[in-house]
Amino acid sequence: MKPTAAPIDPNKRTFVPPAPELRTKDALNIVRVFACLLAVPLVFEIAACFTSSRTNLAAATMRSGMQWLLTHVLGEGNKAVHLGREGWLFEQSEIDRLVHARRDETSLCGRLCRLAADLKAKDTHMLLVAIPSRTAIYPEQIRSGTYAGPVRLSAELAKLEELKAAGIDVMDMTDAFWDFRERQAVFYAQDGHWTPEAMKATALAVNKRVREKFPRLASTETPIINATILEHEDAGDLARKLDPRHADNLLGTEPADLISIQGIEPSEKSPVVLLGGELMRVFDDANLSFGGGEKSPRAGFATQLATLLGKPLDVRGLPREGETYEEKKLVICLLPMAELVP
Repeated sequence: MKPTAAPIDPNKRTFVPPAPELRTKDALNIVRVFACLLAVPLVFEIAACFTSSRTNLAAATMRSGMQWLLTHVLGEGNKAVHLGREGWLFEQSEIDRLVHARRDETSLCGRLCRLAADLKAKDTHMLLVAIPSRTAIYPEQIRSGTYAGPVRLSAELAKLEELKAAGIDVMDMTDAFWDFRERQAVFYAQDGHWTPEAMKATALAVNKRVREKFPRLASTETPIINATILEHEDAGDLARKLDPRHADNLLGTEPADLISIQGIEPSEKSPVVLLGGELMRVFDDANLSFGGGEKSPRAGFATQLATLLGKPLDVRGLPREGETYEEKKLVICLLPMAELVP
């Protein structure tokens, strides 16, 4: 038999207060505060267009402060840079490419195929080294999850096969970089360029391929060089796109241990031509990440590869129409995958 429940005292009943109502006056005050917060940086931006550099400095400082709040409070980047997990930054164009967003086509592959045909007529070989994007190697920093392999566009493999059919020897470093990331970092978190370790691993792979297929183009003797170890720090080019003025304070800096090598200078008379852009120049050019300082290093890909081959290289920029390759035996192109398959 159940016990009889005690009667509820009306004076001790639970009382749920009504939900608070936002008064019209309070709502107007909140709107005024947000309007002021939005108006202050807008006023500085407008004034910076018409007044002295002192106002421009104030506007730049205001932008830095707003970006710091966006990054550390709201976890947002800007229209050009996406803020990923654990402080990783990505070009928005990289993510657009990954999700098949509308993007500009490129005629680079067509130029490479025509160049390969011209070189073949001169009995000159062409080696293409394709470097994957940061999104392919570190997808978990964009969207959390467990990935069994690199995230890449299906069109990449088809494009590489097309280049092979044109007579180009292709080295796709995507899978090699995926394995390499288990041992060392492949890319920086705040910079769009590869690390010195990934660059050296690529130079070793290219050196091995050249020595296997074109042994006469490499030296069997150890070159005499002067190597200097340099320690550089940089906030990263992606961090500077978020905050050009105070990038170091936004997310800190990242270190790079470089080996500057003197002794094998580039030569236009070399039978080996090296073509490339920023990936090739990142640790040499003072205008790029990790390339500045009192001692501008010579620690880029061209220097590393020349040292491994034991011979100088004819170092040029990106492949262009009308360039001559007389007396050349091998043309090596170092290109990002995103430029081959945009």
